[in-house]
Amino acid sequence: MDWYNLQDNNSQTTPSAGTLKDNMKIGNTTVISFINLKGGVGKTTSAVNVAATLARRDFKSGDKSTKPASVLLIDLDPQSNASLTLLNKKQYEEIDRTNKTLYQLFDNEISRDDDSETFDLGDIRVTPIEGLNLDLLPSSLKLIDIQDKLVGYHRYYLSATDILFNALNKLKNPEGKAYTHIIFDCPPSLGLITLNALSLSRYFIVPTLLDAYSHWGLDKIVECVNRLKRCKASCEVELLGVLYSKVDPRSTIENYKWDIEFQKWGTEFDEWLSKNIRTGKGAIIFKSRINSADIIRKAEADNRPLIEYHPSASNLRSEQKKHQVEWEELVTEILERIEYRRK
Repeated sequence: MDWYNLQDNNSQTTPSAGTLKDNMKIGNTTVISFINLKGGVGKTTSAVNVAATLARRDFKSGDKSTKPASVLLIDLDPQSNASLTLLNKKQYEEIDRTNKTLYQLFDNEISRDDDSETFDLGDIRVTPIEGLNLDLLPSSLKLIDIQDKLVGYHRYYLSATDILFNALNKLKNPEGKAYTHIIFDCPPSLGLITLNALSLSRYFIVPTLLDAYSHWGLDKIVECVNRLKRCKASCEVELLGVLYSKVDPRSTIENYKWDIEFQKWGTEFDEWLSKNIRTGKGAIIFKSRINSADIIRKAEADNRPLIEYHPSASNLRSEQKKHQVEWEELVTEILERIEYRRK
C-alpha cells in the first residue's frame, strides 16, 4: 500500500483561524477539501454543514482580539448538490442560465489568450443566507464537459491544476478581507478539477459510511494525494481524518463490527506513518460521528444548512437542536486537530 504523508484550528471562540502555506497568497486561510470517490456518503452534507457551522464561530486574531469567521464554500461537484442545498431551484436555474458558476472560470481559462485577464470569481460569488458569513461559488452540470478539455490545457506559466488557485489569489470577501476558511466540496473522482482543490488545500477530510465496504476506496484517495505531492512540491495537503457520516444509531452491533474494520485500516496507516514520517499526529478517524437524521433532509429541502433551519413545530426544533450538536462537536474536533498539528 502506497501511503502518503499525513499531518492535523478550533471553537465558539477559537485559537487562530489557521495559516496556509507560506508561499501561497490567500492570506491566513484554512483550506479544507471534502472528498470521497463514492457517492451517497454524506460528502456534500458534511461540507455544507461544516462550512455553515464554522461561519457562526468567532476566532482569535493575531492581536488576541476575536473576529467572526468568514467562510467560502466552493462547489466543485458537477452534481451541484451543495449549491442546490443553499439556493432554491429558481435561484440556481437563473445562476446556471447566465453562466454565473465555476464552469465559467474553467471555460474562460481554456479559451482566453495570454493577454486577457483571468476570470474574476467575485462575478459569480453569492451569499445565500442573509446574516451568515458564508459565501458560495456555485457549480454546474456543465463542469462534466470541462474535465476532458483540461487534459489538453497548457500555458507556459500555469498548469491545469493551478487554475483555481490563480483565481482565488485575487478573491477577497465582500468586506475586502481574506476568508478565514475555504471549504471545497469535491467531485467523486480524482480528475483535474479535484486536483485543483487538493493542490491548494491544507487538509482533506473523507466522509464515509460506516459499513462493510466503504474503507476499501480510501487507499486510492491516499495514493492519489501522495502522487500529487511527489509531483508538485508546493502541495502540502494532509489527511485530517475519516468521518463516519449517515450513521444509523440503531445498528449498534453492525456499527461496532464495521468500526473495528476501519480501526484496523487506521492502525495500518499509523504504522506506516511512524516508520516513514513522524508520530504524534492523532487518530485517523474522527471521534465525532454524524447520525442519519430526517431533520437534515428537511433542512436541505428548505435550502438551508441545519444551523440555519428554524422550523415552527416544537418537535422539529428539538430535533434540530439535538443534531446540530453533532456538527458543533465535529467542527470543534476539526479545529482542535488543526491546532494540534501546527504544534
